[in-house]
Amino acid sequence: MIIVDPVALGDVACTRASAKWVYDRTGTLVEVPANTLGVTYDPADLSRAPYATVEPAAVNRLKMNTRLDHTEWPKNRVTVDGDTAISPDGTLYADKVVPDASFAAHYIEQQVNQSFSDGEVYTFSVYVKAGGIARVRLDLYYAIGSTGGHAATFNLDAETCFALSPDIKSVKIEPLPGGWYRCILTSTVTFSAVHPNRVLCRFVFYDVNNLVTFSGNGVDGLWIWGPQFEDGDKATSLIKTLDVPVTRAADVIGAGAGLVYSNVPITEAPYSATATYAKDAAVHDPVTKIVYWSMQASNVGKPLSDPLWWNKRSAINRWAMFDDRNSTVTSNPEEIIAVVSARAITQGLFAGALDASEVRISMTHPTRGVVYSEKRALALPRSGSSFYGWCFNRLQMRTWFLTLKLPVFANALVTITIRRPGGVAKCGMCMIGPAIDVGLSLMGLSTELKDYSTTTFYPDGSSDTIPRGFSKRMSIDLLVERDRVESIEDDLIRRRQKTLVWLGSTVRGDTMLVGKFSSFRKVIDSYPRSKMALQIEGVLSQ
Repeated sequence: MIIVDPVALGDVACTRASAKWVYDRTGTLVEVPANTLGVTYDPADLSRAPYATVEPAAVNRLKMNTRLDHTEWPKNRVTVDGDTAISPDGTLYADKVVPDASFAAHYIEQQVNQSFSDGEVYTFSVYVKAGGIARVRLDLYYAIGSTGGHAATFNLDAETCFALSPDIKSVKIEPLPGGWYRCILTSTVTFSAVHPNRVLCRFVFYDVNNLVTFSGNGVDGLWIWGPQFEDGDKATSLIKTLDVPVTRAADVIGAGAGLVYSNVPITEAPYSATATYAKDAAVHDPVTKIVYWSMQASNVGKPLSDPLWWNKRSAINRWAMFDDRNSTVTSNPEEIIAVVSARAITQGLFAGALDASEVRISMTHPTRGVVYSEKRALALPRSGSSFYGWCFNRLQMRTWFLTLKLPVFANALVTITIRRPGGVAKCGMCMIGPAIDVGLSLMGLSTELKDYSTTTFYPDGSSDTIPRGFSKRMSIDLLVERDRVESIEDDLIRRRQKTLVWLGSTVRGDTMLVGKFSSFRKVIDSYPRSKMALQIEGVLSQ
C-alpha cells in the first residue's frame, strides 16, 4: 500500500516589481501584471503541460525593440514597412525589413554603449518571420570596426541554424505559431582596448543561394520584432523597450508551502469590519478562505462567527479543490491552472472529483527549469474488445488523477492544469505530498460504497427519498517487515484523523481512496513479518 500524505497549503506570494510576458494556450504572448507568477505554454508544442516561469532580473539593452523603423536602428540598403503583420503578442505591430535593389550587403543594426564585463556571456535573440526571404544572420560584434565578434545563420524554411564562429556557446531556433521563430545566439564577449564597452547587434539578410551580397526586389524581406540583448547564457522572456533599456525585475517566491498562482478568480470581496453589507451579500474570510452570506440588511461590524448575522457556506471557488471535502468543487471555464509550492519532497499528486478531459502536470526548478512534464487523457477505454463497443459505446471519463512520479525536489513549483475545452473544468480535491510505502497489500482487499440517502415508505406504497452524499470504505490487510512494524505504527498514529490518499494497488485505480483510517490492527504471526489490518473511511462525496 502507498499513501500520499498531503502538505498543508496556505497562500504564498510571488513578488516582481515589473510586468512580464508569457505564452497563453494559443501560443500568443500575453502580459502578466507585476507581483503575479507567470505561467507559460511551450509555443513549439502547445499540447505540453504549461509551467511556471521563475526568472532572475534581466535588462534588455536594445532600444525601441518593437519599432525597427525608428532612428535607433541604422539601416544599410534596407527599408522598413512598419506595422504590416500580426506580431507574436497578437498586435499589428510587426515591421517588415526589405532589402533594396542594390547589389550589396543588406542589414539593420543597433550599437549598444553600456558598461560590459569583459569575458562574460551575453545572449542576443529576436522574433522573425519569413516574408519572401527566409535566411538571416545574427551578428554580435564587440570590436566595432574590426573582425571581433560572433555570428550565426538561421534558415526559417528548414528550421535550422548553425554557428559561423567556432567559439559561440550556443545557437537555437524556436518555432512559434503563425510562422514566427525566435532565433537565439549566445556567446562570450571579449573587448579590445580600441573599442571597449561597445557592442553591435546586427541582422544581415541572405538570399536563397545563401549569398550575403545580392540585389533585393524591394518587396521580399523579413518581419523582425522584439530583439533582445541581455546578460547570461539564455534568452529570457520578452522585455519590451522604448527609448531606454528596460529591466524586468526578478521573480521572488515567498516562504512556506501554499498556492502561488491560480487562474480561478475570487468573486467574493474580503470581509471588512467597517463595511456595511446588504442582505445576501457574499464575503470571504481571507484567513480560512470560507464564504459567508449576510443574513440581514445593514450588517456592519458583526463578526463572521455570529450566526445571527452571517451564514457560513463553503470554501471560495479558488480554494474549494484544496480543502478536505470532496463535495466542494473548484470550477472554471475551459481550464483550471494552479501553481503550488510544497516546500517538501513530494512525489505524489492526487486530483479527485474531476469533470475534465485531461490533466497536465509540470514541475519547475528555480535553476534547472522544467524537470517534469506529463499529460494524461481521462477518457476510459470503451471498446469492450468489440468493434461495436469502440464505435457506439458512450464515452466515459475517469474522475480522478494520480501520479507518484514527481521528481525529488523540495523547492520546485508544481503546475496543475485541469482542462475541459468547450466546457467548464471542475476539481473537487487536490492533494500533493510525499509518497510513503506502508507495506505489501494482500489479496482479499475489499471496498464498498455507503450511501447516506434515506427513503421513507408510506402505507400506499409511495415513498420519498432525501438524497445525501455517499462515501467509500476500504478494508485491507498488509504484510510488513518486522523491523518496520513499529515505525509504521507510529507514523499512522501521528496521521490519525488526517485525510490521506490511500492506494491499495498501483495497478488498480478502484483501490484508491481519500479518507482517514478508522481502525488499525496488528497481528504478529511470524518472526520475519507481521500483518496489519486497516479500515479506511473515505471522505463524503455528492
